[in-house]
Amino acid sequence: MISEAMVSLAAAQQHLVALCSVKPDRRPGSRGNHQATEYAASEFVRTGWGVQEQEFLCLDWDTDGGSVRVGGSILELNPSPYGLGVAASGPLRVLRSVESLKREDLAGAIVVLAGDLTSEPLTPRAYPFYQSEEHTAILDSLERSAPAAVIAVTGLYPELCGALDPFPLIEDGDFTIPTANIRPTEAAPLLDGEGLTASIEIRSARRPAMARNIIAARGTRDHRITVAAHIDTKPGTPGAVDNAAGVAVLLLLADLLSPERHPHLPVGIELLAVNGEDHFAAPGEVAWLEANDGKLDAVSLLINIDGVGCCEGGSAFSLYNVDDDATAHIERSFADHDDLTEGPAWYQSDHAIFAMQGRAALAITTERIQEMLAVLFHSADDTPDKVDVNRIVSIATALESLLVNWPGAE
Repeated sequence: MISEAMVSLAAAQQHLVALCSVKPDRRPGSRGNHQATEYAASEFVRTGWGVQEQEFLCLDWDTDGGSVRVGGSILELNPSPYGLGVAASGPLRVLRSVESLKREDLAGAIVVLAGDLTSEPLTPRAYPFYQSEEHTAILDSLERSAPAAVIAVTGLYPELCGALDPFPLIEDGDFTIPTANIRPTEAAPLLDGEGLTASIEIRSARRPAMARNIIAARGTRDHRITVAAHIDTKPGTPGAVDNAAGVAVLLLLADLLSPERHPHLPVGIELLAVNGEDHFAAPGEVAWLEANDGKLDAVSLLINIDGVGCCEGGSAFSLYNVDDDATAHIERSFADHDDLTEGPAWYQSDHAIFAMQGRAALAITTERIQEMLAVLFHSADDTPDKVDVNRIVSIATALESLLVNWPGAE
C-alpha cells in the first residue's frame, strides 16, 4: 500500500518539476509565467478551493546578450534586466564617483561606471516599498547626460541580487539609457580606455504584458491568515529553491486543507501565489495590496514561504510582530519538525511588506539563507536537484497543524 507520506513526496516532486520546466522562465508576463500560474490555479481548483485570478499590467523583457568593442578587444556584456537595446559607437567616459556625473562630455558617449558608483545596486524608481534619494539622483543625472549606453563594472551583491555575477547595477524598466554589466576581472580594456572610441551592441527588448496572482480561499475573508509564496523568478533561472519549492508548499497545503479532509476550518485561509517579488516594480504585490486597501486588518497573520527546501541545511522560521499567544502556538505546531527551527530575521522577501508596517508575519526559508543567496538564488544553477522534497512536505504538514488548530478564532 502506498502511504500518505509517499503520495505527498510524489506530489511535491511533480509540482517542483512542473514549475521549473516552463520556458523561458517564470518572469512576470512571460509565456512560462502564464504556464506556471495556470498550473497553480488548476491545482487549487482540483483540491476544492475557490480560486480568484487577479490580473495586472507589468513589463516583460528578454535579451540575447551584448558586447562592446574597444581597441583590439571584444568584451561580452550582461544586459541589465528590463533594460533597452542599442547599437552605437562613441567615446568611452570612465566615471568612478558621484561628482564625476557632472561632466559635460557624456552626451552620446559610452559611459563606464566603476568605483563608488557601483558599490551596490541602485533602487528602481518604480519600486513601491523603498526609495533612495541618492540612487534616484544618480539615475536622473545619467538620463540628463544622455549617453548612448552605460556599462557598469560590478561583481557580487548577494543580499539583493543573489548569485548573479556581475550583478545588475540598474534594473529599472523606466530607465531610458541602455545598460549592461561586466565583471571587474574582465573590464580592464574599458577602465583603461578613457577617450577611446567604443562600439556597443545590447540585444534586449522590453514590452508591456499581463500577469496575474492566483488566490485560493476558504472561509471568511474578515478574519483570515494569508499564506504566500512568490511564483515568479528572475530572468534566466529555473527558480527551484527560489521559489518553485515555496509554491509547491502552497499546493500541498491546499490538498492537506481541502474541504474533503477538513470540512471546517477555525479561521479563514487565503493561499496566495503572488507574482512579482523578483520583478523591479513588484507588480503582483502592488495589485494584491490595492485590492486589500483599507482591509489589511482582516489578515491576522501573513505567512511567507520563500527559498525553502534546499538540500543544504534545514528550514528556518522567523517571527515579526507576533503576539505571545500566537508565538506559543506556532512554536508548538513546529515542535515535532526537527528540520524546522527558529532562525534569524531577514527582510529580503514579501513578509517585509507586513513586518515593516508593524503587522504580524511569519517567514519560512532555508536555514542557510545568506549562503544560498550568494551561491544559488537568481542563478541558472537553481535547479530541482538542489531541492529536498522531504523538506517541502515537512513544511506543508507543519503549516497544516498550525492552521487547523489556530487559537482564538471567532
